[in-house]
Amino acid sequence: MTFSAPWIFGLGIAAATAPVLIHWLTRPRPVKMPLSTLRFVREAIQQRSAVDRLRDWIILALRCLAILLLAAAFAGPQWTSPTNLTQDEGDAIRIVVLDVSQSMAASDGTTPGIQRARSFASRYLQYRPGLKTNLIVAGARPAAVFDNVSTNFESLREEVARAEVLPERMDVDAALELAARQLASTGENDTRRRELIVISDFQRSGWGAAKFDVLPANTEIQLESTAPETAPDNMAIVSATCQPVGAQQDRMQLEVRVGNFSGNSRNVTVEANIGESVHRLEASCAPRQVTLLTQEIPTSGQGWQSGQVRLLETSDAVAADNWRPIVAQLRGRPQYVMVSSQGNRPGIESSRILACALVPELTTDSASDRFRMVRPELLDNQSFAGADLIAVNAAGRLSPEHLGMLAQQIRRGKSVLYVTSESIDAANLDQLAEMAAVELPIRFAPPRVGTSRSDLHLVSLENPKPPLASFGDSLTALAEPLRFSGGLSIEAGTATAATSDDRIRATLNDGTPAIVVARSSSGGTLAVLNADLAASNMWKTGALVPLMDELVQELLESDDNSGTFLCGEPIVARIETSAAADSLAIATSDSGENSAHWTDTAGKLVDEGGAVVWQWSSPDRPGVYRIEEDRNTLFAAAVALPPEESDLETLSAEVVKDRLAAGYTVRFQATGGIANPDQNLWQWFVVGVVLCMFGELAALMAYRT
Repeated sequence: MTFSAPWIFGLGIAAATAPVLIHWLTRPRPVKMPLSTLRFVREAIQQRSAVDRLRDWIILALRCLAILLLAAAFAGPQWTSPTNLTQDEGDAIRIVVLDVSQSMAASDGTTPGIQRARSFASRYLQYRPGLKTNLIVAGARPAAVFDNVSTNFESLREEVARAEVLPERMDVDAALELAARQLASTGENDTRRRELIVISDFQRSGWGAAKFDVLPANTEIQLESTAPETAPDNMAIVSATCQPVGAQQDRMQLEVRVGNFSGNSRNVTVEANIGESVHRLEASCAPRQVTLLTQEIPTSGQGWQSGQVRLLETSDAVAADNWRPIVAQLRGRPQYVMVSSQGNRPGIESSRILACALVPELTTDSASDRFRMVRPELLDNQSFAGADLIAVNAAGRLSPEHLGMLAQQIRRGKSVLYVTSESIDAANLDQLAEMAAVELPIRFAPPRVGTSRSDLHLVSLENPKPPLASFGDSLTALAEPLRFSGGLSIEAGTATAATSDDRIRATLNDGTPAIVVARSSSGGTLAVLNADLAASNMWKTGALVPLMDELVQELLESDDNSGTFLCGEPIVARIETSAAADSLAIATSDSGENSAHWTDTAGKLVDEGGAVVWQWSSPDRPGVYRIEEDRNTLFAAAVALPPEESDLETLSAEVVKDRLAAGYTVRFQATGGIANPDQNLWQWFVVGVVLCMFGELAALMAYRT
């Protein structure tokens, strides 16, 4: 017999002394009475006192027992059979790994997994001669209570009692590696037995590739599963995104993925609160599937938009994954800067065609502040201020200094669109990619002497990639009349691998790429349109404007460092601002609330290289977080639960013992096994209290005077 809260039972033992004390203090006192004879009085007193003493002892015992049973009921009684490890004697090192990931909050309708886990852990942290132990609380960043194994069992049990579910996944490999370091031998004379106790629900998504081979070879492993025999049904929002549509960003595409982790189809309703607007999406979710719900919604204003999506009228095993925060950035109409030597000559020029494709209303006054053309010789660090996209076309030979400026913009997360209308562009591209740490799939080269690149057309349209994929069934009709001229060849011996390399988005019939999109590790993008627009007919067919709109939309998304971060995973986000870090503040809307409040527990802001960096080593609660300056949002991020924590399917004992932990001595106890506590045992103790009360009443009636 064990208790999940033994201190309550200890209080009950102390309280059970109260009836004894009251009985002693209220016992009858002798009274002097003058009588003529004592013969009959003595006989009556002796007969009566025997009955009273029996009655008093029965009532006293029943009252003490009732208090003890009531305390035991509140202490969480659990009837367990000790496992082999607890019976073993001798010197030993025991490490207990306690899973506190989000899935441990799942309830089978009576008891959440973490409550069962605390009970199991306490049982393995009892004093025994020769035993030293330690506790590892295992979430996204597993941590041991003590640096080394200890005999401070009481402190370890207190840590178990304080353990709560964290909104994060369990890093299984990190937990096992930490346990291995705790179990490591201290020398040749260290012959103590090694024991590892793992208490978890053994979720398939987390334990499917666990590496037990990091443990010492002689480690005995005890696995205690808190999962119910059948995985409970659960519905969850596993992802929610809201992306601007089109280069003009006048609408957004809302995408919500709902996971149905049950054996039956479910009809779901999702409510999305974004900014001041509310939208509803409905769908039927197939069993054991993730269903995508989409809706195009209008935008209101610009800047950062935030909110949440929530499942309505859903009752399942995990309530925390029924909502998810969401953020989106609306820049409004994009700003362009083009680097070009053209612009002053009469006639049709490639740079003018590109400018009109990017900003179709270029001739209107409203577009004049969205487009700027800068000659290469006038480039400086301020030339790209406020630009959402940088275009390079017919710029001639660029100096290393100017190429360095462009590379710096890519490293800062910006996108550069390079149109190859001149032979010198091959050398420019080669140096720019190297400076910006962008790996292009091929190496461009000037056309060979005596060859002419003209009248080329697109090929391999059966499985189109963005931006061509967005045209759907109309792509063939759109691409049929297109003819490309000019541009660059590829270096001899270079294979394009167009079908397998996602960076090559379109290919011409001579084997050269028409569109290349390559991202850097910093988030910036270098895109190449390999054609001379003035010599090609794209602008005449009307295909150039929609093509550029789709390409620009992708490029603007690529330099967007917003998105969803996961609880427990480090956050490092760069905010481009001239303000100092100490002038900014962090505001949050957590726990599914829409109202925001300031917080000083969401990481820190530091100045770094002309920008501010938000660092948070271990986000511990989901919600929307904003970096603000005078209540003006400079950056927003959604911190959400790891989606894999919503699938409660567990591994079988055979998989864990025979495949993952093969070669070790492994004992596995499932929830339904002999080591499982009877969670309804407290009810029998309450019944015992009631029986004690009726027993006391029966004793009073039987021995009434």
